Amino acid sequence: MLRRRFFGRSKFLKKMNTLMEVYSTSQNAEMTYRELEKLEPLIKKEGEYYFYELNRAALLYDMKRYREAADILLEIPLFNPEFDAKCAQMKTKVMEAM
Repeated sequence: MLRRRFFGRSKFLKKMNTLMEVYSTSQNAEMTYRELEKLEPLIKKEGEYYFYELNRAALLYDMKRYREAADILLEIPLFNPEFDAKCAQMKTKVMEAM
């Protein structure tokens, strides 16, 4: 119920979650990245921006653009423990790939 209320208020998160669900089946990182960039103007909160950046870095990683992904990840500040753990996992994957 809490999740529904949270996502119900954010047009950005609704669209981004739908986009990432489509990506999970299509695996077309380039198209998904372009579509994700179009969602940036919908961002209204700091947390949404950090989530956007994390997904951007993950897509860049999938496109084997590791340096760009690493640069984005280094710019994301600490936000909350759960989100920080996701960032740390992504940072480890990128660093191992480099």
